[in-house]
Amino acid sequence: MSWSLEQAYAYVNQIKKRAAEDEAFRLLALNDPEMACRLLTGEPLPDGIRMSAQEHGSEGLEIVVHGLQETWPTGELGPDEATLD
Repeated sequence: MSWSLEQAYAYVNQIKKRAAEDEAFRLLALNDPEMACRLLTGEPLPDGIRMSAQEHGSEGLEIVVHGLQETWPTGELGPDEATLD
């Protein structure tokens, strides 16, 4: 299994939305964003994908998804890390 860029954005948005509404979940997302994602999706992260999170002031969490490789319209591989905030 792998994630597309769209899936990664969707999962990050779900994490951020729930973290904004639920303090316990926010703390989980800060300390173990991979587990927070697993709780929301019901599935482990794909092989090679890792997540990190940090507090981003009044804007909420900044979540970084490491290991994404998306093919751009030119056919070249894009960056292997995407910051999704």
